[in-house]
Amino acid sequence: METITKKASLSLIELPSGGEESLFCRLYSPTLASPAPLVVLFHGFPGKQLNMDWAVRLQELGFHVLVTSYRGTMGSPGAFRFRHTLEDATAIMKHVVSSTFTQAHDILADQITIVGHSMGGFAGLHAFADVPDIAHYIGISPFNFGLVGQLVLDYPEHEDALRGVLSRGATFLSDTDGDTLLEELKRHHAEWNLLALKEQLRTRSTLLVTSERDETSIKSLHHDLLQDASTFEEIIVDSDHNYIDNRETAFQAWTTWLQQR
Repeated sequence: METITKKASLSLIELPSGGEESLFCRLYSPTLASPAPLVVLFHGFPGKQLNMDWAVRLQELGFHVLVTSYRGTMGSPGAFRFRHTLEDATAIMKHVVSSTFTQAHDILADQITIVGHSMGGFAGLHAFADVPDIAHYIGISPFNFGLVGQLVLDYPEHEDALRGVLSRGATFLSDTDGDTLLEELKRHHAEWNLLALKEQLRTRSTLLVTSERDETSIKSLHHDLLQDASTFEEIIVDSDHNYIDNRETAFQAWTTWLQQR
């Protein structure tokens, strides 16, 4: 019987959010004659670095790659809230592990990986904890918003600086503002703290990627506390928060880790 090989493709698809709206996402599919693994990319706040160049590279390596969005970002409808990013990430992952999705897109259901950068690492790790069928999690400078919410409560003199950062990001998002986002972080700091997930994920396949020069997800705060006393593996790359410096080195490091699994 002749084997039919499908050509590589890029599709714009709608996926369910954690609310009533649909999310606009991009699915890169490789050239393939049989089902292939899937990498789901979650972007950071507010969406400056989408890592679409990495999506193309992964596609060339034989992976399906889903570039996601959240409500209120990248053209997806709805209001942006941090709680929506968590709800949307979990909703996306529950959908992509379903047999309906994996069979429709020729995806190996037992080889699905979350790769989350910054806020995407935050939302992705919560989704990884919520959906046990996901094989691997790779957090690239994940930003611990729950811990930052706690720090602002403990040191209110830093509140204005954080409000300013959130306000600048809110400019590029829908139906939100710095005050709204700041209040969310303070209200939900305990349940959103990534440190609370360490014990739950002790037996799961997890990798953290960081840099000593990360000016946003500062290594000593966002990486070291999460990695210490856990079973998370780590890779340290000399780069900036958006991995513009040494981008190829970072990509090679975490994709090698993934391919070995």
